[in-house]
Amino acid sequence: MRVALNYIRLRSLASAAAVWTVAGSSHGVAAELQREYVSAPLLGSGNAGTTDVYGLDSLFYNPANLARTPKVVGDVVLVSPHIEASQNGLSLYKDIQSNKNMLDVVGGAVGRPVSLALQNATGASFRRTAFALFQRADLDIAVKNNPISGIPVATAASAVRAGVAFGLGRSFSGNALHFGVTGLIVQKAEAQLEVSALDAQTKLGKSGGKSVLDDAVKRGVGVGAHASLMLTPGGASSPEFVLVARNLGLSYGVGGKPSSEQPSAEIQTIDFGFSLQPGTKKSRSRISLDLDDVLNKSKQNIYKRLHMGAEVTFSEILGVLGGLNQGYSTYGIFINSKIIRIDAGLFAEEMGKYPGDSKNRSYYGRVSVGWAK
Repeated sequence: MRVALNYIRLRSLASAAAVWTVAGSSHGVAAELQREYVSAPLLGSGNAGTTDVYGLDSLFYNPANLARTPKVVGDVVLVSPHIEASQNGLSLYKDIQSNKNMLDVVGGAVGRPVSLALQNATGASFRRTAFALFQRADLDIAVKNNPISGIPVATAASAVRAGVAFGLGRSFSGNALHFGVTGLIVQKAEAQLEVSALDAQTKLGKSGGKSVLDDAVKRGVGVGAHASLMLTPGGASSPEFVLVARNLGLSYGVGGKPSSEQPSAEIQTIDFGFSLQPGTKKSRSRISLDLDDVLNKSKQNIYKRLHMGAEVTFSEILGVLGGLNQGYSTYGIFINSKIIRIDAGLFAEEMGKYPGDSKNRSYYGRVSVGWAK
């Protein structure tokens, strides 16, 4: 697991920028709750569709759906490299790699939020069960002028996770009620810093960046679970409902480290999902609405937790997706040849405290190699 963590952390893009991290700063990024794994199809459909995930995606979004796997062997994924990059990220990366003066880099990024993510998962799903090895690195950056001094300050939220997931699902009441649980072992690395434009050259220059990052990183191992309960009354167009309890017990104190040296614990949430899924013999469609963190343990505006989306799939080969994520439009497409599946699209998220505060539009892409549904 440590090898996977170091591999992602030392990628030039993540390691160059991850020194700009902060937790709980007055100028910090208020991005949506991070996940240890993100479903590429859901990004295209507004992050909505929890009732409809399958295969490895079920492990992390809705393990109850494992009970509905129709075949003895569902998905076998050998490798699934996935990337998310904001439109502002490429210019920032070029500036850092070209050794441009960090004072200019920070000053030029004011009001231009950046998010970057790398992910990979390997595993398989079977009837009623699935397992996966996963790695994900997240980085969200924002630069704002200090309201008192007027000096640009770079802040961000960043984490690298790697781990193992194993899930089980069962059906009851004539296959109308389903329950599932995913067990997780996760290793997490997290840094917490805030850098002003005046300090940027000293802290983030050629010689200082790596040492600052190494000094700031906190690491820990956690054991936790996701559990879900799903209702599927039956019928071609009957509504489906799901409640998902995420991050049960997932803190990072394994090994007895003091809390001051541990990465931040994951917030335990209750998520709700609803969908309608009419279709024909040659195609199917889905209309979904999800509300994350129903009890608002994360203390975020409700519109930041609301997701709506739709999907139309033709013969399980071609899919077109669209939706609203936190009030912003999303678009996606996938092509599935059974051996190779390609997902790509455009989505947006709110990096500020409420929709309209700090919009961040990003591209995503994933290539899955193996045997897919």
